[in-house]
Amino acid sequence: MKSGSSASSAEYALRLLLDTHILVWLVLDDRRLSAVQRDALENPDNAMVISPVVAYELTHLQRSGRIPLREPIDRLQELTGFELVDLPYRVWRSAATLPDIHRDPIDRMLIAHAICDNYGLVTADANIRRYSATCI
Repeated sequence: MKSGSSASSAEYALRLLLDTHILVWLVLDDRRLSAVQRDALENPDNAMVISPVVAYELTHLQRSGRIPLREPIDRLQELTGFELVDLPYRVWRSAATLPDIHRDPIDRMLIAHAICDNYGLVTADANIRRYSATCI
């Protein structure tokens, strides 16, 4: 991400909202990150953003030992350059109206956030991809 800029700036080609597993894969340079996803994330014209729901899920997974990543979210931010964005009130309302394709509340909030704020949602989750959010 360009230094000194906000992810909401119009100067970015795409504003990419990262799913939790994508953030983990990015930091670990995991081969499960597709070439298209890697290209989008490495493109300096794009902005990477993290929703507070992803920050929460990441912390929960770290504390429970379910992921091999120990760095706190602020250190991950330094390593990757993402912006931790706010979760607007309208996202909560939107999540409640989503079809029941995916029942995971974290993922439903992430989908609603992508739709409400017009983010490209970077995910490998097939159920998330069934929603109207633009997925990469």
